[in-house]
Amino acid sequence: MKMNYDLNELIKNGDIEKTTLTKRLTIGGETKDYPVYKFPLECLYYNDQNGRINTVYHQYISNHGKLTPEIGESKYNEIFEKFIFDSKKQALKDTQTSISEKGQQEPGVILSDGRVIDGNRRFTALRRIQKEKNISQFFEAVILSFDIKNKIDEKRIKELELDLQLGREERVSYDPIDRIFDVYNTIEVQKLMTPEEYKKASGAGNTKGINRDIRLAKLIIKFLAIIAPSQNPIDKFYLARELKLDGPIEEIEGTINKLKENKETITQNVLTTLAVLIAKSDAGDSDITRKIRNIKKNILNNPDINKHYIEATDSHVDEIIDCFENYPVERVEDLRKNIEAHLVALESANSLLQTTNRLSNKGEAAADRRQSLVKLQDIRDELEYISLDDLNELRENEYFEAKDILQEIRDIAYKLLK
Repeated sequence: MKMNYDLNELIKNGDIEKTTLTKRLTIGGETKDYPVYKFPLECLYYNDQNGRINTVYHQYISNHGKLTPEIGESKYNEIFEKFIFDSKKQALKDTQTSISEKGQQEPGVILSDGRVIDGNRRFTALRRIQKEKNISQFFEAVILSFDIKNKIDEKRIKELELDLQLGREERVSYDPIDRIFDVYNTIEVQKLMTPEEYKKASGAGNTKGINRDIRLAKLIIKFLAIIAPSQNPIDKFYLARELKLDGPIEEIEGTINKLKENKETITQNVLTTLAVLIAKSDAGDSDITRKIRNIKKNILNNPDINKHYIEATDSHVDEIIDCFENYPVERVEDLRKNIEAHLVALESANSLLQTTNRLSNKGEAAADRRQSLVKLQDIRDELEYISLDDLNELRENEYFEAKDILQEIRDIAYKLLK
């Protein structure tokens, strides 16, 4: 069923039932109460820009192309229903049980063309209840007359989504990779917001985490460019989620960001090593992050070992990258298959891990001796991430407490320098 009407017209005609409820929203800095209506599910469709499922939809796009939004029992809604259900199955089942027993407790938000801006999980639960019981269900929601094709309205919609999903109850947290992707896509790709605007909309305490998410996204994109070259990394972000890259990427990002010499080459070699570690490990191996931490601590943070790293790993990395260029990764299982199916790449992968382990073991011997230096580097890095804007966000008593702490840090540093 194609979308060819404005739900506001149905409200004016009395075809949509108004409830006694209201929902308070803050839009463009203005807070007010909006009336809640009961909308037939057949009038609604999922939001294809929902941050929680953006990576999954981009996976679909890379394989099948974009879907055209359609209301009712459309292919579009069926596919997005599966996206929503698969993202948090137990949470969705719990929501469905709750709505079946108590009714919808929290109104959603829709646009006048039927797009569900807030409440995709509740909408999904109601769709499933309607199918199982064969009884018509209604989605209780407020309606906004925004046009998502208008850049200003698109920004307002995104601000509202972040406020409702992250800035308030945070009922179901974003997957770490979905969060990183949403920050990067909103700020760097779509350019809907600045980090400061994203911070305010999402309720974040400061921009530190948001700016770090952007750096993490850029590092993930470099990883994806290695294993799936000549392809749009935005459409391949689903691989980062399925490979659970957030742990190892978060572990290495700070150190790579601080590199002064040979930054690009070292980054490429470390990320290629990460790809090999994942390919050679069991599914869901949580040890990957620890192994990356060892590379950071024993190789990259040790100048005596670091200076040999590029020379020792370059040739192995080149062979593996050649393999990915000829056989790019489309699915998670390709990462292992594509390496194991090509003898030169497999031999290079084994040699790369052996070389990296040898250098790491050599560097580990000096790790205890250099422990105080590493701690100081970590403290320095953490302090550098704090900006004056972050301090200005503090309340007056917190600001003076921060000044006292900085004074104590300065005194301690002065004693150590002496």
